[in-house]
Amino acid sequence: MASKVINLSKVIDQPRLTSLQVRVMVLCALVSMLDGLDTQSIGVAAPMIAERLGVSRAALGPVFSAALFGAMIGALSFGMLADRFGRKRILILSTAAFGLFTILTALADSYNTLLAYRFLAGLGLGGAVPCFVALASEYAPKSQRAMMASLMFAGFPLGGMIGGFLNSYIIQQVGWHAIFYVGGGAALIVALALAAWLPESLRFLLASGRDPEGVKALIGKLAPQLISADAAYVADEEKLPGVPLRNLFTQGRGPATIFLWVPFFMGFGALAISVLWTPALLRQNGIDAAATAFIVAFNGLGSLIGSAIAGRLLQRFGASVTLVPAFILGALCFATFGYGAHSVPLAAIFVGLIGLFLGFSTGGSIALASLIYPTAVRSTGIGWAMGMGRFGQTITPLVAGLLVGLNWPTDRIMLAVAIAPLIGAVFIGLAGVYAQRTDEAIRDAAIAPGSQRRA
Repeated sequence: MASKVINLSKVIDQPRLTSLQVRVMVLCALVSMLDGLDTQSIGVAAPMIAERLGVSRAALGPVFSAALFGAMIGALSFGMLADRFGRKRILILSTAAFGLFTILTALADSYNTLLAYRFLAGLGLGGAVPCFVALASEYAPKSQRAMMASLMFAGFPLGGMIGGFLNSYIIQQVGWHAIFYVGGGAALIVALALAAWLPESLRFLLASGRDPEGVKALIGKLAPQLISADAAYVADEEKLPGVPLRNLFTQGRGPATIFLWVPFFMGFGALAISVLWTPALLRQNGIDAAATAFIVAFNGLGSLIGSAIAGRLLQRFGASVTLVPAFILGALCFATFGYGAHSVPLAAIFVGLIGLFLGFSTGGSIALASLIYPTAVRSTGIGWAMGMGRFGQTITPLVAGLLVGLNWPTDRIMLAVAIAPLIGAVFIGLAGVYAQRTDEAIRDAAIAPGSQRRA
């Protein structure tokens, strides 16, 4: 019988980060960077792949959508697996699969093979996102959880920015094949680093009631002074009954869940257009491949800034005040982008502004999801929200490909895309208002008396 009970949530929620928490944040951010690197890479390389395989530009839509459809399936399914089996092991598996099939993308010798490799690479990458966002959130202090979630997602545009400048050099010096060798090799190295240095989520271990020895080992790294043979360790979380998906709609979370899915779909769908189709549309206007890679890098720069500050501002001012204007400004930039797409400097400015506002809105949406859901269903909640985002990213390239096939000019295509962020603004406002009204009830339910889990 334990003589004392120690609440580890209070240890994690200390405002000063330990070296273990910092290590978790860095490793999770590396996985996020791989996502941005891959999205930017296929956008730049796709026109050259199409030329090699002898397919039209309109056929690039399915190439883009194959990886994004795989990412949607990965986010929907792997998030639930992470809530059941642990974040770390699913994250390692996802990252390694992404690395392998990214390398194989460069070796694809037919259109159908290319589609298969892109789908499988996307499956791994999509499955990684809810794992690393949930894991990083669960090691973040409560007062910094939204900020940490958006900072993790800031790795996505950082990877896109690095990839833009790096790919511009690689294409000129080596050729487009090397883009996928570099990206896939980096993913395999990161998977090994995760296996060696990433801990499992302490909140997950406590909420699931498993691996007490693993819990004590992590406590020894977070707060060794709390190690005691006669202590019972608890966390302010509960193990929810039933399947994780059902619990996204219990304890007042249902409306907020539905309201979240729409801006995820619209925001990530619009972001996919800005990254994936911009190179092809710019080349249609006479801008060469190396210059398009350089231009798209500014999308990563803007999105990096937006994503990095979104969580902090969201937690301070609320979703309605911060995210609604970001979606609207993103729509305005899309509506005017087509008129500057004939000039490299103007295109870079517009692409950077689109990245800034959409990076802010999508990063803030992820931060909001990390606040709404408790540990027991956090990976599932984030995974399904990201799944809706990936679904949007799957649909929008197909729509853009259809418009390109109909010979729509760039300005009209971008004007049509601007509708998506406007719809996102309406629903993120509803999600923010509802989450604010029900926040106390949701949190009270998550830490109700008797809900603490013991190790």
